[in-house]
Amino acid sequence: MKRYLHIYSCFIKQYLKGLITYRTDFLVGMLAFLLDQSLGLFFLYVVFDNIDALAGFSQYEVFLMYGIGQIPKGIDHLIFDNIWIIPRNIREGNMDRYLLRPINPLFSYLIERFQPDAFGEIILGIAISCYCFIFGGIAITLSKTIGLIVLILISVFIFTAVKLITASVSFWLKDSAQLMQISYELNDYTRYPISIFPKPIRFIMTFIIPFALVAYFPTLYLLGKQSFSYVILFLLPVTIVLCLFALLLWNRGLKRYESAGS
Repeated sequence: MKRYLHIYSCFIKQYLKGLITYRTDFLVGMLAFLLDQSLGLFFLYVVFDNIDALAGFSQYEVFLMYGIGQIPKGIDHLIFDNIWIIPRNIREGNMDRYLLRPINPLFSYLIERFQPDAFGEIILGIAISCYCFIFGGIAITLSKTIGLIVLILISVFIFTAVKLITASVSFWLKDSAQLMQISYELNDYTRYPISIFPKPIRFIMTFIIPFALVAYFPTLYLLGKQSFSYVILFLLPVTIVLCLFALLLWNRGLKRYESAGS
């Protein structure tokens, strides 16, 4: 573990040096993501311009749901974004170099790319959440803040696991980029209370592709509608199972990898 942390710290230092050199690219990229995610917030504003509440949630409460959901998504985007390129590398036979390195192939793959553009998503999520706490009359205490941080850090691995599972399917299909995109975009529904959806959709969003655990349940906790133990009882086991399945599928896929032919 110490060796891997040292390798990752060296990688981050080198990447930050490049980031300082190309500051304009970083700022433009961050602002672009900030603008892109703000469009979703604008849509919610238009919706609440015509209604007073959505499934019993006020405008500020739904906005809080949106803001909280952006934070783990942004952290995943920041650290684990290289997973998106797995289907292309499998198709083109570029996985060989990761298998030849004297470190874990998945770790080697993940640290290869760092996406500072994601700070736009993280900043937006924090800003929206703070706005709702201040102007929406939503009480926030130190214990709730600590609980929220724990939930967010666990939630990051839901995004990562869903990406890794759908990307690893490429070992069998050769290209699962569309499957990755479709499954990942389901997180857009977490900006709304899942109670507005039919029961089958709620089950999928809670246990199969559990993006509801990223925003909806943590928001219930912050609003005092559910206890921390209730939320963590859902979030932690589902996340662990999802991550274990992702790792299993990745390892099985590596054994089927055939490299590039002539």
